[in-house]
Amino acid sequence: MEFGYGALFERKELNYNDRKLEYFKFLDIVVGVEYTNSMNRNCFHVITGDYTHTMPHIIDSNYKEGIHVVQPLNFERAVEENNNHVDFQEIRNLLKKMFEKGYYKRVEDGIRTLTDKYIIDAIKEQNKSSDFNEQLFEKKTDISTMYNSIRETIVSQDEQIMKILTSLFKNQTVINSNLDNDIISKLKENIIIYGSTGTGKTEILNRIAKIYNVPIVIEAATSLSETGYQGRKVSDMLKNLCVAANNNIELAEKGILVIDEFDKLAEKDQTQSHVSREGVQRELLKILDGTTIYFDDKKFDTSKLTVVGLGAFTGIIKDNNYKNVTTDDFIKYGIMREIIARFSKTIPMNPLSKSDLEKILVTSNFSPLKTYQKLFELLKIDFNYTNDFVSWIAEEAAKNNNGARSLKTVFDNYISSAMFRIYAGEYKSIKLVKPQLENDKAYILEKKINRK
Repeated sequence: MEFGYGALFERKELNYNDRKLEYFKFLDIVVGVEYTNSMNRNCFHVITGDYTHTMPHIIDSNYKEGIHVVQPLNFERAVEENNNHVDFQEIRNLLKKMFEKGYYKRVEDGIRTLTDKYIIDAIKEQNKSSDFNEQLFEKKTDISTMYNSIRETIVSQDEQIMKILTSLFKNQTVINSNLDNDIISKLKENIIIYGSTGTGKTEILNRIAKIYNVPIVIEAATSLSETGYQGRKVSDMLKNLCVAANNNIELAEKGILVIDEFDKLAEKDQTQSHVSREGVQRELLKILDGTTIYFDDKKFDTSKLTVVGLGAFTGIIKDNNYKNVTTDDFIKYGIMREIIARFSKTIPMNPLSKSDLEKILVTSNFSPLKTYQKLFELLKIDFNYTNDFVSWIAEEAAKNNNGARSLKTVFDNYISSAMFRIYAGEYKSIKLVKPQLENDKAYILEKKINRK
């Protein structure tokens, strides 16, 4: 093993005219330790900056596939280009300016600037077709701070995070203005966020609730029932919003009501429907219509309230793409026409691929790798893992079709027996590895040395 530094890239894929294209996006200049893993592949353990503990492959003839790769750099040459000043930060800034200018491709011995006009046009077309523009968030604004914070946890949903935040900020601008109520009602957006289980719908709103200076409550649709039936009433959600606003009714009226598992309110057919589901939708309609709701001697004006519905809407996917879902598809699913008409913004989540799950494992602040790392630090246990382990865990999790949620389930299952031994006090380090045989463990434990 030896120390080195290099350019860190992220491998990207896109489908364009029925072709699967690959390119690399520059991330940062990093310092780390070069080593060879059990599969005889050259790797790089990043030890500085935002990508600390990322363990990319070194891009060479042995490189197969991985989310992150490192192109080693010549330090002496970089010093010369920096007028012989040995200042890593200056050198880093100089090199970043060089690498940030374009896109990159894989060649036999490393990474080179991408010159293929077809692929460049495909990348530009993809960016053009999306209303997501990362440059909009370069300024240090509240929205950019929230955006960057959420991206530390939620992976592969950048455009979705941007759209959600934009709608919420727009609503707060409108409802706190002196505009007429009729204009406010036209500009304000209620939102439905839908997509596969485990793609980050609820977690995005959980993160927003923690860092946004607006009252927010997240309620479960499955607990609601129509007035006259046993269960929580729709008005109970507004009560909780008042509590979140420290019983300031005026502040609560401008808050955000998030209804999780919104799809469970739908009546797919008579055999599956619950007697009160349509009734709950009709009572919810009162909130969406901007009327006044009375409870506990309070008057709650819902005209300035933002309502966000979250749901998997299993089976609604169309042409293998959530983005092709229409209003009529929601109606056929069982959402009342009057309800869906009040949601002017629908945001489909990206399904997560195996590569996305790998990226979540190594970059998300709340991935099992990152959370267990903190646990092992508390236990004073040395912790390490291989790239092959990351790829294998992601593959196992992908089989469950539960998105990022499967990662913790699979991870816990394979590491649980090791945790017992660690708590028994016998071991000082653990390394997570891909089992080579069916009965092999997914870890290697190193015993403590007993000194007499």
